[in-house]
Amino acid sequence: MKKKLFLLASAISCLAGTAAPLPVHYDVDPPVVIDGSLKDWADVPALAVLTGTKKLVRNRGSEKYKYSGDKDLSAVLKVLWRPAGLKIAGKVTDNVHIQQGDQDIWAGDHLDLRLDMTPATVKEREDFGEGQFQFLLSPGDFNKKAPQIQVVQPEGMQLAGAQIAAVKTSYGYDLEAFIPWEGLNCGKVSFNRIIALDIFVSDSDCINEKQQKIKVLGALPLSQGRSRLQQLVTADGSGKADILAPAKLLNSAEGTVKKDQPFQLDWELSAEDVKNKAYLLEFAARADFSVAGGFASGMLNVEVNGKMLTADQLFGIPDSFTMRNGENLSLINSTGALTLPWAPDYQAADKHPKYSIPGRKTTEFVFNLSGLLKPGKNSVIFKVIPNRRNQKAVLKVNFVKLITHPAGLLVDPARPPAGKLPFYSPEAERKLPLYKNFQTKANKLSFTLNGEPVQLQSEFMSADSPWGDLSRSLIRHQRQIEQKAGYILVRDKFFNSGKTDAGIMQKHTLSLPNGIRKALINGNEFNIRYNSERELSSNPSIIALTANGSVGLLPWSDALSVHGIGGVNNGNLILADYELVIAPQTEHIAEFIIVPWDKANYWSWINQTRKITGANMPITLLPGLWMGSSATRLSASRQRSMIGNFGLNAVIQSNNCARDSQGLELRGTDWIDCPLTEYHAMRKNLDRWYPDKSVKQLVYFHCFLETTTNNIRQLYNRDLIRLANGKTTVYGSSRGNNHLHCILPNPDGWGKVGEQWIDTIFDKIKADGVFWDEFSVSNIKYAYNPDRWDNVSGDIDRQTGKVIRKKSSVTLLTQPWRIKMVDKIRKQGKYLIINGAPRTQKVRAMKIQTMFETGNISSLNQAHLASPVALGDHLTEKNFDDAWRIMLRALDYGSLYCAYYTYKSYPRQHKAMTCWMYPFTPIELHKGYVIGKERIITRISGCFGWGDKSEFEAKVFDANGKLTNQYPVKKVTHNGQNFAEVRIPANCAAVIIRK
Repeated sequence: MKKKLFLLASAISCLAGTAAPLPVHYDVDPPVVIDGSLKDWADVPALAVLTGTKKLVRNRGSEKYKYSGDKDLSAVLKVLWRPAGLKIAGKVTDNVHIQQGDQDIWAGDHLDLRLDMTPATVKEREDFGEGQFQFLLSPGDFNKKAPQIQVVQPEGMQLAGAQIAAVKTSYGYDLEAFIPWEGLNCGKVSFNRIIALDIFVSDSDCINEKQQKIKVLGALPLSQGRSRLQQLVTADGSGKADILAPAKLLNSAEGTVKKDQPFQLDWELSAEDVKNKAYLLEFAARADFSVAGGFASGMLNVEVNGKMLTADQLFGIPDSFTMRNGENLSLINSTGALTLPWAPDYQAADKHPKYSIPGRKTTEFVFNLSGLLKPGKNSVIFKVIPNRRNQKAVLKVNFVKLITHPAGLLVDPARPPAGKLPFYSPEAERKLPLYKNFQTKANKLSFTLNGEPVQLQSEFMSADSPWGDLSRSLIRHQRQIEQKAGYILVRDKFFNSGKTDAGIMQKHTLSLPNGIRKALINGNEFNIRYNSERELSSNPSIIALTANGSVGLLPWSDALSVHGIGGVNNGNLILADYELVIAPQTEHIAEFIIVPWDKANYWSWINQTRKITGANMPITLLPGLWMGSSATRLSASRQRSMIGNFGLNAVIQSNNCARDSQGLELRGTDWIDCPLTEYHAMRKNLDRWYPDKSVKQLVYFHCFLETTTNNIRQLYNRDLIRLANGKTTVYGSSRGNNHLHCILPNPDGWGKVGEQWIDTIFDKIKADGVFWDEFSVSNIKYAYNPDRWDNVSGDIDRQTGKVIRKKSSVTLLTQPWRIKMVDKIRKQGKYLIINGAPRTQKVRAMKIQTMFETGNISSLNQAHLASPVALGDHLTEKNFDDAWRIMLRALDYGSLYCAYYTYKSYPRQHKAMTCWMYPFTPIELHKGYVIGKERIITRISGCFGWGDKSEFEAKVFDANGKLTNQYPVKKVTHNGQNFAEVRIPANCAAVIIRK
């Protein structure tokens, strides 16, 4: 079943939205001992048994090392709790053991524990932040490497009191771990506490191929989000918890319902039950027939305590449905009579190629009984209100259950919200600057924001000067500050007056004496209690949210943007560069900006900063990827449906459209010299189908990978990227990647091949543009080629400040050549899309349309200072249902969508929302909705407008991603402005198009 939020049966949850909570048994006396032996776990029921391929979410690498069955990888997972902490046991079957320990735990055999101690808090936040944790549990190598617990999130957290032990077995290994509650700062944990977790069981069978296979406990499809974690409740030693009152089965045998033969069931409730609990009625029903033969409407009525249930009481199920054959039917009529499948049992219709219902079991129904139950005897009656169609029908009802939930927590995702809705429109322009009382002295500055003090202290270090102001160093330092309307520009000039290369480390500490409420780096939430740091990347923002506003730091100069480190240090935020090296008698300028803002909201700060960086450029191209031989293998009608039903105005032909005799995709001279058959075929197709040039052809290009043997060994060997040990490297170590050699597009070397590649795209193929994959950097961030230096990068000993060796940032070293190629493409009037963000302000200023891969959906955080376009998830998208899921998840990250495996994910029989998504010029990005000059796209309900009297038309899409009239959008006027009132259930969306 595809994961939609109208979940049925035991999958209905009143809390975070995945499966109902499972009990975690109390660790009764005598408690289990963390010694690696699982004998004392014998009476503990398994939380999960991971066998077969159902929960196999990764299976990659060389064919020799791919998943070969349960002896290769399987596991039995168990969990216990005590007031002191959580205990985890894993009985892991693994025929080859690889574990190097320390920083390489993730690459070998281990358990990956994801833990959410506050699943009901900030439920709309999918990313891990306050209250969420990730631990790697390594069994060690059973030789020199001891078992080890490594904290991944929150970064910098030290987990005192944790225990781990492992024992090698004939089938693999047994592992036990103890995670103390105290170390998680999660308060007292007692009975009936809801938590959530997932456990990844990771397997590697070859030291050179990392993390080849993974099985998981949590819900599928796999994502990094909180909502897919399995909810647990701390129960007693028998697994009982108040919140887990089991579903009460009301019938012991199948009931028959006819015209004059109702089916009645009774049960008792106490006054406390009615007051403190909410109830769902679930049952299965069908119209008895010898074979599955479609549906009969207006068949079965359900009455509870004298009240006929209607569409208003349906829970988690829309009141209409679409069969697999595309026909739409009403689930329930105005009298409350249900549409039932003609079927011989309760499974047959679900297997039917025409009559099955995607996303739902045909015979299952759920009603919300809120307000209908009473202390004492309660009754449900299944009956027929006769009409000419069901006079002689025989109806069957079975599996009638009463499902219990805590009162007040049931939220029906299949119903639009009622009552008042919030209003959403672009924020009003502010009178800038927002900060006051600005002061600066030496390397310190301060100001107030909404009455709160803000301070920034800068420190520097070199080999001849400890952390401080460089006043006693050969490095001469001069600071300039420019107060702009919306930000403060800090410019540090360094001059190396010495005779040797000098390393200059810098650290800028942002402190707010009244406290930082929340910290975000790269768009990811960081726990302010733990010291940690991470490399800045495509979204190099460092943001502090306070009670009344937000202050962020953003690198401005190129080297600081690439070298930049963001982190938490003793409750403050830092922007640092520990890799700056400059030559003798050389000046270097480092710049960053401070953006004060009067809203304590990440999105509000991002939207203001997008204006400063110039990120709100028009997004005009909606591409879809064409893979392999799609241009010649797929029929014209299918390809035109792929284009038309997604609304594409560009086709990107991937690199795998050209392969060698072994089936490996080509790059460089290999690609230039191959027949290019698929690309020529696509050119002819588009010219024939779209003579008006309304659909463009873009061809794949990559400037950091080369497959041509002669180029690698002879012509451009010096351009191959060298690692610190002097060795060259490839894109990956498994078959399919080991022919992709990492290379630098040097202007006097392989850069000539890269330019010829681009010329071939335009001159031979006659393509309309280029899709430039991994534009700024590929898998290697720094090159140690001895004859190349970017003049700013090196490895520096953080303790002494001495330069260990020089190196080159691949991004900085190749930037002049890449800018030259971008100019070349544009001068020819051609189109360009790049994969990934520009990474430097110099390239941001060129306003290139970007996209971001979503194998990990949180990678869209990197899009927040670029064009926010999500490239579909190549790991999980198998059909349009999957594409619709990613489309909605992209909106959670303020992003649009375009297709990856277009031939798999396009809608076969209808147009997708993408047909109305472009062009889009961003005004504001938000969680769940985006506001552009041309349109507003939302997956949440609310009143949306542009802050003026703009008229509009609206397109609404149901939970299957199809256009629907079921949730009409009304125009409302508020404070003299027009708004579109959108009321939609979960997993629906709307596009509001400005007229």
